[in-house]
Amino acid sequence: MKNKYSWQQIVLHWVSAAVIIWATVTGFYVALFDVTPTLKTLIGFINVSLTTVFIPVFIIRLYFYFTAEKATEVNSTRSTKIIAHVVHFIIYLNIAIVLITGVLMMERDINVFDLFSIPQPIHNLAVTSIFNTTHIISCTTLAALVLLHIAAVVKHELSGKRVLRRMSL
Repeated sequence: MKNKYSWQQIVLHWVSAAVIIWATVTGFYVALFDVTPTLKTLIGFINVSLTTVFIPVFIIRLYFYFTAEKATEVNSTRSTKIIAHVVHFIIYLNIAIVLITGVLMMERDINVFDLFSIPQPIHNLAVTSIFNTTHIISCTTLAALVLLHIAAVVKHELSGKRVLRRMSL
């Protein structure tokens, strides 16, 4: 067993964290607060573009999740290892649901940084509305899971388990 993740896993983790935190914070910001239509449009454009580009990154991350050797968990019991793996799997599943529903809820073509566009996949508004609702719910659960993940990292760091060291280059 190894005590650190591969550089690919580390880079994919931090890129994923940056994209997910950005999209979550800004998405909830425009949804919950009174913002100008210009800002709402800009954040929507950035988030749609960024998360669309993130999809292949996430697929590569899934590949490493399922194929790469796992880093050794220091001073962990069997039950805490199982809980950690189950929670990580749920996070990955939730991210997949967010990304899939994000694409399927679109009621217009997906413009990616004005470089290219992807045709709107579904034209039935009743169906896109269901995906929109599912997307909102899955974004909310992802936000809760990210907070839980960060809280677990803080708890482990404070108890002497250097998990951030294993996820650093």
